Amino acid sequence: MIKYFPTTIVDNFFEEPKEVVKFANKQNFIINKQGFFPGKRTQALHILHEKFFNSVLSKIINLHFDFSTHTVYWENVEMYFQKIKPYSEDKQSLINKGLIHKDGDYPLVGLIYLNEDADLDSGMSIFRPTGKHKEDIAKTERLLEKKQDIYKKENPTSSDLKDLKKLIQDINYGFEETLKVNNVFNRLVSYNGNDFHGANNFMANKEEEKLILVFFIGGIKASGFYPIQRMNNQKINLDDNKKKSRRKRLN
Repeated sequence: MIKYFPTTIVDNFFEEPKEVVKFANKQNFIINKQGFFPGKRTQALHILHEKFFNSVLSKIINLHFDFSTHTVYWENVEMYFQKIKPYSEDKQSLINKGLIHKDGDYPLVGLIYLNEDADLDSGMSIFRPTGKHKEDIAKTERLLEKKQDIYKKENPTSSDLKDLKKLIQDINYGFEETLKVNNVFNRLVSYNGNDFHGANNFMANKEEEKLILVFFIGGIKASGFYPIQRMNNQKINLDDNKKKSRRKRLN
């Protein structure tokens, strides 16, 4: 999949983040029956509150396009609030780490952190696979089925947690970190759906569950160039610097 958007980090995304947190905490969070992700999510936000959904989506897209000069269309968009509680009270426990994974063929995915005074280490990282991962990719696909069995349980057993620890060891070993993003209240981070990434820790703080807003945006079409295309159209000039400049001098 062609990468059209840069990895982006924006602080102070919401104008009134505490109001967003209040709204999120009033919602019902449920575990995914298929175990596709850890913790619980709300109903899809386009159903829960269409105006809020559209305003957040427009604000994210506007980071990359000027709506006054571009016509932008999108489809196949998912957005949820998500809560994740740590699997251990020991912050350093391996089972509090997320599994490194990809989200699929979405040109733009990401999340917004919504815990005040969160532990900075409870953010996320982007990774690239090493040769070890490439050698064991078939094995990794089989291991992901075990992940779903654990994530769909609201109260995993001690045996489940032992399996989770082994799973994290088996899947996460074949990667090296290329970018670390700390958990800062009201910070947005977005990236490509085919970028390998994972949560560094599920323990945002000891008083509350980790709270994030997650989004997956597919089918983006624009009347102009995409950000990475615009960048690539600007060629770097390493010609002989001694050549006479074509720029006119001002009197």
